[in-house]
Amino acid sequence: MLFSVSCFCMNDYGIENLRVKIGEIELTVELDSAYLNDFANASVYVVLPQVFSNFGDDDVQYLKKVEGKPGSYAGKIRTDVTSKFGVVVVDKNGYLLTARLALRQGKPLNLKMSPKNDPELPIEYKGVDEEDIVDINDGKPFLYTNHPMYQTTPLVPGTEYPGWNALVDYQQNTLWSSMVEAASKSCDIKPWVLNSMKMLFSSGWLLQHKETVKKFYKVEGEEPPVEAYTFLNEIDYSDIMLMQTPSYNMLRSFLNRFLALESFGIPAIGDTDIEEWREKAEVQLKKVIDKPTPLMLDLLSGVSYIRQLELDGKPLTEVQKRNIAAYYKDDIGKLVLEADSVLRASYGRELYDDKTSERINLEEYIAERFPGKPVVVDCWESWCGPCLKAIFELRERKLHEKYPDVVFLYVCSTSSEERGLRKYIPEIKGEHLKIDRETTGADMYDIYGREGSPFYIFFDRDHKVVDKMTGFPGVEHYESLLKQISSTVD
Repeated sequence: MLFSVSCFCMNDYGIENLRVKIGEIELTVELDSAYLNDFANASVYVVLPQVFSNFGDDDVQYLKKVEGKPGSYAGKIRTDVTSKFGVVVVDKNGYLLTARLALRQGKPLNLKMSPKNDPELPIEYKGVDEEDIVDINDGKPFLYTNHPMYQTTPLVPGTEYPGWNALVDYQQNTLWSSMVEAASKSCDIKPWVLNSMKMLFSSGWLLQHKETVKKFYKVEGEEPPVEAYTFLNEIDYSDIMLMQTPSYNMLRSFLNRFLALESFGIPAIGDTDIEEWREKAEVQLKKVIDKPTPLMLDLLSGVSYIRQLELDGKPLTEVQKRNIAAYYKDDIGKLVLEADSVLRASYGRELYDDKTSERINLEEYIAERFPGKPVVVDCWESWCGPCLKAIFELRERKLHEKYPDVVFLYVCSTSSEERGLRKYIPEIKGEHLKIDRETTGADMYDIYGREGSPFYIFFDRDHKVVDKMTGFPGVEHYESLLKQISSTVD
């Protein structure tokens, strides 16, 4: 996942202007002439975490080349918050130039990228004004919090589970302080960054008590009562702090924990009137949070709908749609309705050929299903960022139309969650196969030398392997292999 960061503080945004709203920004990226050789025919895209996205599930939007202007790319970027952070990526076969931007609806942005004689930051970015470019240094504390959470353990020193009282107390009063101290060594921590760090710490460790105990202590721990989480009252839930965050998928993960934990006692929203549900949720939250804000409760209600769509796989009822239309004043409701449309696009339809209950031979499967046809096998997973980036980059080239005789077979495994498959498969044109990770999946590692994801196998029309590789080889090399196996004449 890409974390985007900003040099702005609270006073840079008016609360009345920073809100959930669907809109567009006209963006132009111009590369300095020094980059034209190395980045000829590069892909240029913007990575944006969405309000209701999961970790690693960032939105990727591509810019198009500007005819007659080498090194210039342009497009309209859709955002769901009036002002948010994003990352522009210039990608030439994995060689990247990146810039962190402030994207403000209604304000066109022209970004110029040129070389700079600085070993730590060898690229200079220039926008229309100083506020267009964000300062990565201000986000370092957030990254210094994120990285240790994946490299250390949130345990009381010792070998046995000390009980929830001791573990929660240690995390809230000792571990958190040590992490802030370590993070503050990189630079001063601005208030909004510190607030985001608190949410990340809470969702990643504090509010995953039972999971932590089972993973590290190998025992079943009891869920602490909601009143135990006094740390949550130290978080600022104001509109400006909730909306000004390096990662909206971190925000969703944080809010999701309130709904997932039985100790909070917040019911699924179902067909309940939204105002009535908010009142119930507020009562429960006030056991540990003094002042849950209206925006927090609105976002929480939106997450409850999203949980129904993604975890339960159930579309919105007509009652829910009416409730959404009647209640939300901002675009939270529109985002929920969009997620419902995505689910309905796949609801009741067979997304993939399900071979998870049996062990299959891939070449026999291809020979039976696609006799006499060249086949490209793309092994991907719904959680794999590089897989999805490659898929959508190739989609921009419309290779399915250019090589109509080639079968594009997308193979995922049981490691992919159904909610991710329901979201992405309708957007991926081709044939889809789901296999068992432990049987057929393991065979692919042994037979074809697969080393990870994405993984590609190119079969000619006789189903002989022409080439195979782990990792996306780039559009040009990928298409050169298509030309080898296809009978289509340019």
